[in-house]
Amino acid sequence: MPTVADYTVVQDTAVTLPKSDGDIDHTYPAFSTPAVNAGQRSILSFRVDPSGTATMEVTLNGSSVLTQTFDTAPQRSWHEVVESNVLQTAGNTLIIRKTGGGGSFTVSDIVLLFQADI
Repeated sequence: MPTVADYTVVQDTAVTLPKSDGDIDHTYPAFSTPAVNAGQRSILSFRVDPSGTATMEVTLNGSSVLTQTFDTAPQRSWHEVVESNVLQTAGNTLIIRKTGGGGSFTVSDIVLLFQADI
């Protein structure tokens, strides 16, 4: 069975996790990757625009994918390798959470790249 590169756009609009005390999170709508070869790693890509210092935690299907502290700096693209067997064929849940810091960040253009069997 041939393997090809595939992708899914999780969301292209921006979500801002504002300055606030305590955890602030955003759960994206569930999405599918029907032909995913779950035994292979995938790549999560997104744009982040920090304001002040804030720590971001990203989970995919309950697995921690990224914990990163951002500070006031230019808007940037971020790419993170997701371990094998995290991405599923259906019902994937992506959550971004602000876990610390007095700043905020805006996340947009979230894309998951993965290997698919055809």
